[in-house]
Amino acid sequence: MTGPACGGRWRKPSTAITDRAHRYRAQACIPPDPHRCELCGSTRFLVVDHRDGNEWNDAPENLRWLCKACNTRLGLRMAHAGVGRRTRQFNPGAETLAEYVEAALSHRRGEHDAGGRIIHETPPERRSRFAKEIWRRRRAHGTDRRSS
Repeated sequence: MTGPACGGRWRKPSTAITDRAHRYRAQACIPPDPHRCELCGSTRFLVVDHRDGNEWNDAPENLRWLCKACNTRLGLRMAHAGVGRRTRQFNPGAETLAEYVEAALSHRRGEHDAGGRIIHETPPERRSRFAKEIWRRRRAHGTDRRSS
Protein backbone atom coordinates (compact mmCIF):
# COMPACT_ATOMS: atom_id res chain seq x y z
CA MET A 1 0.00 0.00 0.00
CA THR A 2 1.21 3.46 -0.79
CA GLY A 3 0.13 6.88 0.29
CA PRO A 4 -1.96 8.06 3.22
CA ALA A 5 -5.71 8.19 2.98
CA CYS A 6 -8.14 10.37 4.84
CA GLY A 7 -7.50 10.25 8.54
CA GLY A 8 -3.89 9.07 8.06
CA ARG A 9 -4.75 5.47 7.08
CA TRP A 10 -2.77 3.86 4.28
CA ARG A 11 -4.42 2.85 1.02
CA LYS A 12 -3.67 1.28 -2.34
CA PRO A 13 -2.61 3.57 -5.18
CA SER A 14 -5.49 4.70 -7.41
CA THR A 15 -4.15 2.60 -10.31
CA ALA A 16 -4.65 -0.58 -8.26
CA ILE A 17 -8.36 -0.23 -7.50
CA THR A 18 -11.59 -0.47 -9.49
CA ASP A 19 -13.75 2.42 -10.68
CA ARG A 20 -16.39 1.54 -8.11
CA ALA A 21 -13.75 1.61 -5.35
CA HIS A 22 -12.88 5.16 -6.46
CA ARG A 23 -16.43 6.24 -5.75
CA TYR A 24 -16.38 4.57 -2.33
CA ARG A 25 -13.03 6.20 -1.59
CA ALA A 26 -14.40 9.64 -2.48
CA GLN A 27 -17.42 9.05 -0.24
CA ALA A 28 -15.09 7.97 2.61
CA CYS A 29 -12.94 11.09 2.15
CA ILE A 30 -15.75 13.57 2.49
CA PRO A 31 -14.70 17.20 2.65
CA PRO A 32 -14.51 18.70 6.15
CA ASP A 33 -16.28 21.83 4.88
CA PRO A 34 -19.82 22.56 6.03
CA HIS A 35 -22.39 20.28 4.40
CA ARG A 36 -23.55 22.83 1.85
CA CYS A 37 -23.50 22.87 -1.96
CA GLU A 38 -20.51 24.94 -3.00
CA LEU A 39 -22.35 26.32 -6.05
CA CYS A 40 -25.91 27.05 -4.93
CA GLY A 41 -25.73 26.81 -1.13
CA SER A 42 -28.33 24.04 -0.79
CA THR A 43 -28.09 21.68 2.18
CA ARG A 44 -30.28 18.96 0.63
CA PHE A 45 -29.31 15.92 -1.47
CA LEU A 46 -25.57 16.50 -1.18
CA VAL A 47 -22.97 14.35 -2.94
CA VAL A 48 -19.18 14.43 -3.07
CA ASP A 49 -18.00 16.08 -6.30
CA HIS A 50 -14.57 16.04 -7.96
CA ARG A 51 -13.52 19.60 -8.80
CA ASP A 52 -11.48 18.62 -11.87
CA GLY A 53 -14.13 16.18 -13.16
CA ASN A 54 -11.70 13.26 -12.88
CA GLU A 55 -13.33 10.70 -10.60
CA TRP A 56 -9.98 8.92 -10.25
CA ASN A 57 -8.48 11.97 -8.59
CA ASP A 58 -9.73 11.49 -5.05
CA ALA A 59 -7.24 13.77 -3.36
CA PRO A 60 -8.98 15.59 -0.49
CA GLU A 61 -8.34 19.01 -2.08
CA ASN A 62 -10.15 17.82 -5.25
CA LEU A 63 -13.35 16.91 -3.36
CA ARG A 64 -16.22 19.23 -2.45
CA TRP A 65 -19.91 19.11 -1.61
CA LEU A 66 -22.48 19.72 -4.36
CA CYS A 67 -26.19 19.09 -4.43
CA LYS A 68 -27.31 16.45 -6.92
CA ALA A 69 -28.81 19.06 -9.25
CA CYS A 70 -25.59 21.11 -9.48
CA ASN A 71 -23.49 17.94 -9.71
CA THR A 72 -25.56 16.66 -12.64
CA ARG A 73 -25.60 20.01 -14.42
CA LEU A 74 -21.84 20.47 -14.00
CA GLY A 75 -21.13 16.86 -15.00
CA LEU A 76 -23.09 17.26 -18.23
CA ARG A 77 -21.25 20.50 -19.02
CA MET A 78 -17.88 18.88 -18.38
CA ALA A 79 -18.76 15.78 -20.42
CA HIS A 80 -19.90 17.97 -23.31
CA ALA A 81 -16.60 19.87 -23.14
CA GLY A 82 -14.63 16.60 -22.93
CA VAL A 83 -13.19 17.50 -19.53
CA GLY A 84 -12.48 15.00 -16.75
CA ARG A 85 -12.85 11.26 -16.60
CA ARG A 86 -16.02 9.58 -15.42
CA THR A 87 -15.95 6.16 -13.80
CA ARG A 88 -17.32 3.20 -15.68
CA GLN A 89 -20.04 1.34 -13.85
CA PHE A 90 -19.56 -2.39 -14.19
CA ASN A 91 -22.81 -4.27 -14.34
CA PRO A 92 -21.98 -7.37 -16.36
CA GLY A 93 -25.50 -8.67 -16.93
CA ALA A 94 -25.65 -12.06 -18.63
CA GLU A 95 -22.27 -13.47 -19.59
CA THR A 96 -23.60 -16.42 -21.60
CA LEU A 97 -26.57 -17.13 -23.83
CA ALA A 98 -27.83 -19.66 -21.26
CA GLU A 99 -27.84 -16.99 -18.50
CA TYR A 100 -29.63 -14.57 -20.80
CA VAL A 101 -32.32 -17.10 -21.79
CA GLU A 102 -32.83 -18.11 -18.15
CA ALA A 103 -33.27 -14.44 -17.19
CA ALA A 104 -35.68 -13.86 -20.08
CA LEU A 105 -37.78 -16.91 -19.13
CA SER A 106 -37.97 -15.88 -15.46
CA HIS A 107 -38.70 -12.19 -16.16
CA ARG A 108 -42.30 -11.02 -15.94
CA ARG A 109 -42.92 -8.08 -18.23
CA GLY A 110 -43.56 -4.88 -16.27
CA GLU A 111 -42.10 -6.32 -13.06
CA HIS A 112 -38.87 -5.24 -11.38
CA ASP A 113 -37.38 -8.68 -10.86
CA ALA A 114 -33.97 -10.36 -11.05
CA GLY A 115 -34.51 -11.52 -14.64
CA GLY A 116 -35.29 -8.00 -15.83
CA ARG A 117 -32.28 -6.61 -13.98
CA ILE A 118 -29.96 -9.11 -15.69
CA ILE A 119 -31.46 -8.35 -19.11
CA HIS A 120 -31.11 -4.59 -18.68
CA GLU A 121 -27.59 -4.81 -17.27
CA THR A 122 -26.43 -6.86 -20.25
CA PRO A 123 -24.66 -4.50 -22.66
CA PRO A 124 -26.65 -3.76 -25.86
CA GLU A 125 -24.07 -5.32 -28.18
CA ARG A 126 -24.16 -8.57 -26.18
CA ARG A 127 -28.00 -8.54 -26.12
CA SER A 128 -27.95 -8.11 -29.90
CA ARG A 129 -25.52 -11.00 -30.29
CA PHE A 130 -27.72 -13.20 -28.05
CA ALA A 131 -30.87 -12.25 -30.01
CA LYS A 132 -29.21 -13.16 -33.31
CA GLU A 133 -28.14 -16.51 -31.91
CA ILE A 134 -31.65 -17.20 -30.55
CA TRP A 135 -33.21 -16.43 -33.96
CA ARG A 136 -30.57 -18.52 -35.75
CA ARG A 137 -31.45 -21.48 -33.53
CA ARG A 138 -35.20 -20.92 -33.94
CA ARG A 139 -34.86 -20.89 -37.73
CA ALA A 140 -32.76 -24.05 -37.61
CA HIS A 141 -35.50 -25.76 -35.61
CA GLY A 142 -38.31 -24.26 -37.69
CA THR A 143 -39.87 -22.51 -34.69
CA ASP A 144 -39.68 -18.92 -35.91
CA ARG A 145 -42.94 -17.46 -37.21
CA ARG A 146 -41.37 -16.18 -40.43
CA SER A 147 -40.48 -19.67 -41.67
CA SER A 148 -44.09 -20.90 -41.78
